[in-house]
Amino acid sequence: MLLKGKVGVVTGAASGMGREAAVLFAREGARVVCADRDLAGAEKAAREAADCGVEALALEVDVAAQPSTRRVAAETQRRFGRIDFLVTFAGVWDPAGIDEIDDARWDRVLDVNLKGTFFMCQAVAPTMISQKYGRIVLVGSIAARLGGEMGGPHYAASKGGVISLGRALARRLGKHNINVNTIDPGATDTPMTSTWSADVKAMMAKATPTGRIGTPLDMARAAALLVSDYAEWVNGQTIEVNGGYYFG
Repeated sequence: MLLKGKVGVVTGAASGMGREAAVLFAREGARVVCADRDLAGAEKAAREAADCGVEALALEVDVAAQPSTRRVAAETQRRFGRIDFLVTFAGVWDPAGIDEIDDARWDRVLDVNLKGTFFMCQAVAPTMISQKYGRIVLVGSIAARLGGEMGGPHYAASKGGVISLGRALARRLGKHNINVNTIDPGATDTPMTSTWSADVKAMMAKATPTGRIGTPLDMARAAALLVSDYAEWVNGQTIEVNGGYYFG
């Protein structure tokens, strides 16, 4: 069991990649905190995780609100006594074009995707520093590399910021035995892409060397490797998880 005895927090755990990751981590032996703004969805994910024979906890979180992220870290510490890893799947997607983006649309995407990612890392860092151990996996996007073929420019900018944030945190936290890495999912079949037409998905699959778009499990497995001790010497990296659609 890759993560036996570990305790981890997964944001965005109510659906898609986050839910798949939470259950996979549990299957690999980790006790998991399923955090999401959708508490009912997080509770369902926690029940699935618990069915794997480990303790699991569902917590409501607004990652863009600093007090909320701090409550999640504090409750995880209170319940389990430590926080070994964090994976930040919480995110929003918006396809708006340049002339459609106003203050509200810009702020919503940047607040959740970038500021929210930082607030979660900030919240768990003191515990990881005190225990001299931690693994953090941020979730960027292929949009940051390609400029957002499907998402709007504000979405691409937010995910580019996540990549830079991961490197900045890796430099500052590495001395505490805390590794920070980023995965960049390619096109993936999740609720976030449910509005994409079948033709668009087929086109992207055809352009991918492996002949398909991604699944939540593809992303969960990449994250599982990075939070495990097999990736002990991997720090500050951005791993492209897209079947070869783009070579980072």
